[in-house]
Amino acid sequence: MRRITVVQVGIGTIGGAVVEQVLANRERWRGLGLTIEIGALVGRGGALVGPEGGTLPDDILRAAVEGRRNGVPLGDLAGEDAEIVPAEGALERIAVAGPTVLVDAGAGEQTATLDLRALEVGAGVVLSNKAPLAMPTEEPTTAALWGAAGPAGWLRYEAACGAGLPVMSTLRGLLDTGDEVLEIQGALSGTLGAIFSDVTAGQPFSAAVRAAKERGYTEPDPRDDLSGLDVARKALILARTIGRRADLTEIEVESLVPEHLRDVPVEAFLERVGDLDAAMAERAAAAKAEGGSLKYVATVMPEGPLTVGVRAIPATGVLGALQGPENVVSIRTRRYDAYPLTVSGPGAGAAVTAAGMLADVLALANGPLAAQAAAPVEEDGL
Repeated sequence: MRRITVVQVGIGTIGGAVVEQVLANRERWRGLGLTIEIGALVGRGGALVGPEGGTLPDDILRAAVEGRRNGVPLGDLAGEDAEIVPAEGALERIAVAGPTVLVDAGAGEQTATLDLRALEVGAGVVLSNKAPLAMPTEEPTTAALWGAAGPAGWLRYEAACGAGLPVMSTLRGLLDTGDEVLEIQGALSGTLGAIFSDVTAGQPFSAAVRAAKERGYTEPDPRDDLSGLDVARKALILARTIGRRADLTEIEVESLVPEHLRDVPVEAFLERVGDLDAAMAERAAAAKAEGGSLKYVATVMPEGPLTVGVRAIPATGVLGALQGPENVVSIRTRRYDAYPLTVSGPGAGAAVTAAGMLADVLALANGPLAAQAAAPVEEDGL
């Protein structure tokens, strides 16, 4: 029986789902000859670890997930069965003990240093967090992370671009078999997909934004979605995956947040987002007159402009047929030229995103970490 220990960074909506799925699927994986345990939960106040660096008990893991939902700090769970230590120290002592995967479900660039340290101590890294992969190319950390992200690399990032959709694994398979990408077009935001589905159906843009927020599709501040930054990061990750050396500053991003509404409170923004209604209705009508509809699309090519913004898309195409909070990625290659390869499905959601991350953990366990994990693990009672 091979053992993999997970260091879980972030136990919010996605990180909590990772923990729950590990607990739910442990017996399934044992049937595959693999034991997956959680050795640490990392939050802003440090890392919660088991006694003497051992794995965390199931009851502590469940309490941590439930506590996070209720605003309880990780430190409140410290006691006889768990303690709080610095995150890097926890990572290092767990990695020394055996094969380890750091699962980064955090947000922002702050976790990049820990991701890099994991690679340095021989651990695998799995990310849903896009920010560390979208940092400037001249930063050494960026080069190190991407240097480990190749076909046989120790860093995997399926969930960073398509939640649980197999976008990166599909793209990686094409590249590894010698295909050449000509163009990638993607509707990469479930939030914006839902908004523009309502706009196409005749709803004012402002009503569509408010409805998306009420359904829980948007961030607490919808401008985080409407700015286009999240989609731009995904476009950059796609571009770098196909070998293009690019930075966020090179991407042409159409923000749907007017300059005069960028700094007002959220409530004021929602009251005044109707300022965009007339212009968006005019664009939607023009697209409809030409047999299309508006979608928020990223376009990535090996050369030429990298763009993210609202486009009039033919309704008969795969992107034009998108409905609701769905993601659609169309990959046109030398082999798939006349009929591009398409990946579609839910573009958001904790369960599918966590599943995508755990698929990467399993890939690492059966790939680069397999030799490390070859030592037998004693079963309880044996």
